[in-house]
Amino acid sequence: MDIYRKKQRWKQILLLAAILIGVGSLWYTNRLVGEIEETERQKVELWAEAIRILNSADFETDLAFPFFVIERNTHIPVILTDSEGNILNHKNLDSLKVKDPSYLQRQLEHARAENDSLVINLGNDEFQYIFYRDSIVLRKLTFFPYVQLGVIMLFILVSYIAFSVSRKAEQNEVWTGMSRETAHQLGTPISSLMGWMELLKESKLDSDTVREMQKDASRLEKIADRFSKIGSKPTLKESDLKPILSNSLEYIKSRGSKRIEYLMDVPEKTIKVKINETLFEWVIENLCKNAIDAIHGEGKVILHAVDTSSGVIIDVEDTGKGIAKSQFRTIFKPGYTTKRRGWGLGLSLSKRIIEFYHHGKIYVLSSDPHQSTVIRIVLRK
Repeated sequence: MDIYRKKQRWKQILLLAAILIGVGSLWYTNRLVGEIEETERQKVELWAEAIRILNSADFETDLAFPFFVIERNTHIPVILTDSEGNILNHKNLDSLKVKDPSYLQRQLEHARAENDSLVINLGNDEFQYIFYRDSIVLRKLTFFPYVQLGVIMLFILVSYIAFSVSRKAEQNEVWTGMSRETAHQLGTPISSLMGWMELLKESKLDSDTVREMQKDASRLEKIADRFSKIGSKPTLKESDLKPILSNSLEYIKSRGSKRIEYLMDVPEKTIKVKINETLFEWVIENLCKNAIDAIHGEGKVILHAVDTSSGVIIDVEDTGKGIAKSQFRTIFKPGYTTKRRGWGLGLSLSKRIIEFYHHGKIYVLSSDPHQSTVIRIVLRK
């Protein structure tokens, strides 16, 4: 559980950092847009003053500066109107479209919507008005924060996918390496034990003791076989499901609590399905062990199996404490466990065996606390 929580905490920290970067970037860009808007406003005010000087100039007025100011405006679209709204002049609009009066009128409406007009007082109660639009650069910069946010979100998404893929690949390598090494390490002492079993059979030791030791040695051999198959692609063959479920349940029953009732709900007819028996038994045992851990005191562990036209459904049901709905997917993640001692790999390994090797599905079908929790396996035919 601690391992899983740490992983979740790091994900949350990285997501929060990305959000802060995005928000900070948006704030700075919006501030920059505000500064440019103010600068453009000041330029238009200067342009308006130049127009006023030209309109009120006499023969002795130096017009070099007003003309210089007017000519320097090369990027802010402006429209000059009289007091009745008639367009007198314009600058920095599309040179091909300005011949269309409707285009000029549309640009005037846009300018009114975008910015407040500037009033030019010509005297004698005569006024002219300057309307202006944001420059192309400013308009692009206005949309830039949203584009930037989209790029950041895309980067986060791509990074998350890349991280998940690389993490899964790394997990696969870890699973394979660990399984092969475990099978290799178990192989030598198991072979030695099997040899000692043969010697003990010839001795005068109690036959029941030798038989029990033989069972444990065989069990170790099966465990080593399971790990060796995790380390390589196992072979699937058509098998009868009922005896496999029965053997797994009997093994768990012999080592489980006597206060728990173990039941099977399987049809009498043969259920054929393509599986690797060694690995599939492992999955059933893992699910049954988790069911037993969930039961405190008396309860039931029930195996259900149904043969359908599309595949075989196996349900492992218990009457334990249940699983919170928010944890339905979490329980299959490596490192998740509710026990003080445990690696949290049992259900993760089961999911890998069912989905990766058998191309099936395993998931929590339902859970009602202290009533019924069902984990379902679906295998295709």
